[in-house]
Amino acid sequence: MIELIVVVTILGLLASVVAPNLDGLSPKYRLRSGARTIGQNISWARSLGGGVGGEYVIQYDLSQNTFTIVFPPQEDEDPDLDIDSRQTMGTMTVPDGIEIRRIMHPDGGSEESGVVDIMLDEYGTTGSHIVLLTNEENNSIAVYFEAIIGSIQYMPEDEAEFPQW
Repeated sequence: MIELIVVVTILGLLASVVAPNLDGLSPKYRLRSGARTIGQNISWARSLGGGVGGEYVIQYDLSQNTFTIVFPPQEDEDPDLDIDSRQTMGTMTVPDGIEIRRIMHPDGGSEESGVVDIMLDEYGTTGSHIVLLTNEENNSIAVYFEAIIGSIQYMPEDEAEFPQW
């Protein structure tokens, strides 16, 4: 009986260590993780713009499935310094198997390739956009950022649209 208890305890410990790591193996959870990562970084960049001041940029590279936060020019730099010449937080990637498929803009435009720069001004009034992510099973999720109120919403792709006032 004691041997059975020891075996069950050991299996329980192994399951508690292995089970959380299995989430990354599921395409559904990798898709959600990628959406949360992008949403958290958008919120962080917006709060920096309002708190520290200056125009932050979220730069998406759709061909590489990466994004980065670009800092405003330093005080000793030209205020009109090109975005590609500014300091960045570093390049971040979405989880394996996840693709940044499209960036949608409030004016109805969208981009499906290349590098897309989204400006977040210090007042928090610019930068609304929707990021569409897909996984290898063609599931998708939209990350909707509303700049004025600073909200991030996660929704199915077919519900992803800007409100028409």
